[in-house]
Amino acid sequence: MSDEIDKLAKKLAKDPQSKVFIQLAEEYGKAGLFQDAAAVLEEGLKTYPTFLTARVALGRVYYQLGLVPKAKAMLEEAVKMSPENLLAHRTLAQLYVREGASESALRSCSVVLSANPQDEEILALKAAIAQRPEQTLPSQGVQETTTSTSQRAHPQPETPSGQDGEASSSVTVERLTAMLEKIRHRRIS
Repeated sequence: MSDEIDKLAKKLAKDPQSKVFIQLAEEYGKAGLFQDAAAVLEEGLKTYPTFLTARVALGRVYYQLGLVPKAKAMLEEAVKMSPENLLAHRTLAQLYVREGASESALRSCSVVLSANPQDEEILALKAAIAQRPEQTLPSQGVQETTTSTSQRAHPQPETPSGQDGEASSSVTVERLTAMLEKIRHRRIS
């Protein structure tokens, strides 16, 4: 373990109510210790259940661990709490693409691109989505790894949600897009 991890772990041990847990989890992640990062974030969220940064970080760690259903649930909850959270949408877009849920991926891409229309990674992801139709991926023999996104195996397919969930997501994305457009307009003015 690094000196920074030791230092942060000692701080957290001294004051378990401290928000230093997010920094410790980040250091664990940098070291590739995703299980430790998840444990620290899970514990921290018990004290601070509405700490959005920790929720998004935990969703991303779950994603790295191949715990796709947990990652998806955590990130979707973060988006409910803060519909404009770009990091959550960025990760959800990647997750949805891997699931073959093109429509959901495009919605998350739209949110990111409304804030940064030149985001090369999301533009490339959106182009890849356009090149393939909505599909259901095979669920047999699926194994997640902690390698880069392009090397990961496909997880089980998304279970379809009802039309009400899809409609409310579209409305949320539309409102968010309008809100981000207003913010962008203010910055230009």
